[in-house]
Amino acid sequence: MLNYFIKNETPYIGKLKLKFEKYPHYSGGDCGKLNKIHVDLGFTKLVSRMIPRRTKNGWEVDPVAIGLINRYTDGKIEDHNWDNGSLPNSFISNAGDYIGDINQGWWYFRKGMTVCADYPRGVALKWRTANNDETLLSGHNGLLGYYGYTHRGGCLFSIGDRVFDEKYKPKAQDYAESEWKEWQAKYDKKLSEADDFDRKWLEEDGIGSVIPFSKRGKIEIITWEQARQAAINLSKYLS
Repeated sequence: MLNYFIKNETPYIGKLKLKFEKYPHYSGGDCGKLNKIHVDLGFTKLVSRMIPRRTKNGWEVDPVAIGLINRYTDGKIEDHNWDNGSLPNSFISNAGDYIGDINQGWWYFRKGMTVCADYPRGVALKWRTANNDETLLSGHNGLLGYYGYTHRGGCLFSIGDRVFDEKYKPKAQDYAESEWKEWQAKYDKKLSEADDFDRKWLEEDGIGSVIPFSKRGKIEIITWEQARQAAINLSKYLS
């Protein structure tokens, strides 16, 4: 019944259930996966969970989701095969590089991202709107930047940002005075509120701990090639 009133946000076919959960970001087994957080009360959350149907290959995948991923992400959903086995419903590049499972491909589609052919696992192209027929025909699908990521996090790099350099030590003279003052105030506040463990980490990392990844570097990004390299650098750093 809930399937008629709540939109399925996952790439699976099954039943939706409402639950109160404090930590809903888990998946597997008979618990399914988080569909959407509807109300966040702080101490608990009202969420919907998708409980997919089971098949011999695992959870049943929605063919509509497969079609959208295949059409708009510059990747495809196929079995990923190697000498010792196979992973059904994998998200791979058009060149055959394994990127992740179908959830990864669904994430690309919903975020308006496409596969980066030069670095398919860990970097994506982020578009102003979803990469689909309507926006392509209307001419409103401009490139926003390159998104570098791992399971630990990610960041978008665009023209005007900095080429990420993990070895770079931020200096006040490399930034606008207003930017540096904002980061210094944020850093000082974090230090004053930190316990002994966090303080040690903050002091080791310095003010760079509060500077966005997109600003942690000396070289300004003026070309898309530099934006791509910045995303690659971050993906390697976070891996």
